[in-house]
Amino acid sequence: MKVNEWMDFFRDHTNKKVFSLNDLKVLTRDNTKTISVQLSRLSRSGLVKNPIKGWYTNPFNPPSSEELSMVLRAPSYLSMEYALSRHGILSQDVHTYTLVTTKIPHTFQNDYDIFEYHQIKRSLFWGYRKEGNIQIAEPEKALLDLIYIRYSRKRNANENLLLSMIDDMYLDEIDRETLSDYSRRFNNNILNFLVKRSDIW
Repeated sequence: MKVNEWMDFFRDHTNKKVFSLNDLKVLTRDNTKTISVQLSRLSRSGLVKNPIKGWYTNPFNPPSSEELSMVLRAPSYLSMEYALSRHGILSQDVHTYTLVTTKIPHTFQNDYDIFEYHQIKRSLFWGYRKEGNIQIAEPEKALLDLIYIRYSRKRNANENLLLSMIDDMYLDEIDRETLSDYSRRFNNNILNFLVKRSDIW
């Protein structure tokens, strides 16, 4: 398609903010190679953004970084450090989008953002809520995900770092009853860690 045809295409699909190459192949019925060449030209000209290889954003309805993070690895939800900071619990500034997914873990990076995906069992993929086009962990689940992924699965390797991070948290914002209820759905390592930190429990 020509430039004006691509612009018309994106204008006609403003309900969709992010497109994968496969999305474009299905919608335009063109082959992947042709689409890649044409979109590369549009990207170089600044008409269409290509934030991550193989992904293009709609110039007439661009996504936020949080919205972009939802489609790079789906299903997923924002959790751990990023969610805790966003909820106002972790006092540190977090510049990496940390997410939990049932898919293979991966990190995507561009000039502006880092998207870090951590794999979790399907039985633990819960405890998040939908806010517009994004999914974000509840504060208690974000904390448990953090302990589970950064500490429990790595056999104490990051305990000191995790304890230091917890010292920078406003734990009064954590609902203890919800935390207790949610923690029982994790393994004993999580419970043992929480018991050691009586200020959390």
